[in-house]
Amino acid sequence: MPNSNTGDKLALGSAIAGGALVAALIEVLFDKGALTLEESRTVLDRALRNVGFHQRANGAREAADVITKLMQGRFASRSDT
Repeated sequence: MPNSNTGDKLALGSAIAGGALVAALIEVLFDKGALTLEESRTVLDRALRNVGFHQRANGAREAADVITKLMQGRFASRSDT
């Protein structure tokens, strides 16, 4: 868990900002029809796989949970619902 160290705060802030930006970008591209549901899920699936490569890192489980919730929520496939 990050402490009051400025470097830790910057790293955590960068991670949160990056995740928020990517999630927003996927949503906008999906809403505009630039990405299909399948393509959106492919992006999220690849992100989940990449998180899996770092499963022992701090925050990896939480990152996987966020991606999984997007895949089961807004970007749920017809078979998920």
